[in-house]
Amino acid sequence: MPTKINLLVRSYLLALFLVFFSFNVFAQKAVTGKVTNKANGQPIAGATVQVKGTTVISLTNNEGVYTINVGAKAVLVVTVVGFEAVEQPVSGKSEFNFALVETTSQLNEVLVTGYSAQRKKDITGSVSVVNVKDLKAVPAGSPEQMLQGRASGLNVITSGQPGSGSNIRIRGITSFGNVDPLVIVDGVQGSLTNLNASEIESIQVLKDAGAASIYGVRGANGVIVVTTKKGKSGRATVTYDAYIGTQRPASGNAFNLLGTQGMADLTWLALKNSGQPTTHPQYGSGATPIIPDYIMNGPSGAGITGTISAADLAKYNVSDFNKGIYQITAANKVGTDWFHEIFRPASIQSHTVTASGGNEKNTYLFSLNYFNQQGTLMGTYLKRYSARVNTTYNINKNIRVGENLYIFNRDNPQIGNQSEGNEISMSYRQQPIIPVFDINGGFAGTAAKGLGNAQNPVAMRMRANDNKGNSWDIQGNMFAEVDFADHFTARTSFGGTMSNFYYYNYGFRTYENAENNGSNSFSENAGYNRQWTWTNTVKYSNVFAGKHAVTALAGVEAVEAYGRGVGGGALGFFTDNPNYRTLSGGSSGFTNYSYAYQNSLFSLFGKVDYAYNDKYLLGVTVRRDGSSRFGPEKRYGVFPSFALGWRISRENFMKNIS
Repeated sequence: MPTKINLLVRSYLLALFLVFFSFNVFAQKAVTGKVTNKANGQPIAGATVQVKGTTVISLTNNEGVYTINVGAKAVLVVTVVGFEAVEQPVSGKSEFNFALVETTSQLNEVLVTGYSAQRKKDITGSVSVVNVKDLKAVPAGSPEQMLQGRASGLNVITSGQPGSGSNIRIRGITSFGNVDPLVIVDGVQGSLTNLNASEIESIQVLKDAGAASIYGVRGANGVIVVTTKKGKSGRATVTYDAYIGTQRPASGNAFNLLGTQGMADLTWLALKNSGQPTTHPQYGSGATPIIPDYIMNGPSGAGITGTISAADLAKYNVSDFNKGIYQITAANKVGTDWFHEIFRPASIQSHTVTASGGNEKNTYLFSLNYFNQQGTLMGTYLKRYSARVNTTYNINKNIRVGENLYIFNRDNPQIGNQSEGNEISMSYRQQPIIPVFDINGGFAGTAAKGLGNAQNPVAMRMRANDNKGNSWDIQGNMFAEVDFADHFTARTSFGGTMSNFYYYNYGFRTYENAENNGSNSFSENAGYNRQWTWTNTVKYSNVFAGKHAVTALAGVEAVEAYGRGVGGGALGFFTDNPNYRTLSGGSSGFTNYSYAYQNSLFSLFGKVDYAYNDKYLLGVTVRRDGSSRFGPEKRYGVFPSFALGWRISRENFMKNIS
């Protein structure tokens, strides 16, 4: 008979079990609610409801209702254009309503668009302003990836590979040639790929001709204007911005692939449906397939049921190609999960130290960043070391000079993107009956009969461990501004980018595949690129009679780009030792190449913005580009645009409408 103590212990254990059970049940739950306008109670459709710090997002329907799955300690963030963002912790509630407050302060925000700055409400073209705070909510190696979903009409497609560039499209594909948008960083043509997101102050996306035509032919696919952080007057400050986390590949059967038995059954079904005899080098013959114990034993690449003799085991050889390869591979009767053999959880971390400050005479900002993203695909990574220096000096109340400088070095080997040739494609082409390794730790593959011609993706990744991809870049500009004659500002800016890169790849001689490399190989390439931009502008701004606001900008710009590269390859290296990987170490198959390019652009441009009574707006822009890339008969092109705006909220009949 149980004692009272035993009953008491059981009761406590049962209670403890129920607590843990309850925790697991309610770890994730659905939260619903409604988002409305606080001023009038009307529902807000299309508002974004996001779990802070994640990519879990829901949108409100036409009635302002949303549903989203959250954790017990989650914080919901609600954002929509024209309203102030709201954050609230879930705190165990299953229903959460939000009443948003309209904001007008954003309309007075000054934005950098084309060679100048405007109040947001004065812009007549189509411009999206990216919320930089939201941009940094999801860690990524490049601001390109962070831009996805942050601006209407902007689409970002990325391979997910650390350090890889993204395909950015503004309002779709707009031409038959290059459809990448122009990226301007601190007034100089550049790239988003290697910027440190912690150093970005603002991002504007210029989407139509009214906004982007000031950049002429280069702005045909839209323009992304990036401004980095600058020092501000006040006491010196030092900040440390960091995050450390993990990236996790999809769990379960990522590609929904068959196991060994399922693949054998499918093979039998295919043979029957095509009227062929049910016979296969691996699965035998008869009414049903038989899974072998071994898929190959030396030259005999057919399936074997039973054991391997000691004499055959003694013949094993995968290293001495002159002697002849003799490989013994056991069948994986359950099936190899090739996806999770090459994809694993990986770490990501970023550390930024920034010092800034200044006074009425000068301001400064100095920043150092270390970024390390290990790819979930084994052997891939991006390590980047960068530094930024921005300074401004006020020589007097009318003259300012300064500079922006960004330097980075990155270590970033990458896999190829061929649709049927890289390791990812091999992970769903390789047969499940093939194990990762043979009986002695060599790589297993399709040298066994009847198993296709794919390659072992684990072998591909492990053999690529010593491949390198190094580059370093310098980006920046120097500028000077002078205010004169009360309403005029002249500015000159000279800057650009300079980069060097170096890559090499080694190809091993393989033994495990149906189609093997007959020789090892080595290739390397290096190159140099530079581009400079010299821009000179004069800006006039004035208000007449209290109602006529005029801003005019005229400028001239010259751009030149130049680059060279060289590379080569060789076959037949006497050893696979990394210390001997030079082109001179090969014995045959020598190849080489070199290339060079140069192009230039010279432009005249002007822009006039007029506003009457802060109500009716007119924007006129024209740019004349002369490019070495144009044909000799059409060396110059003129790109005009006209835009009209009506601020209806300034009309008398709108005065009483909030």
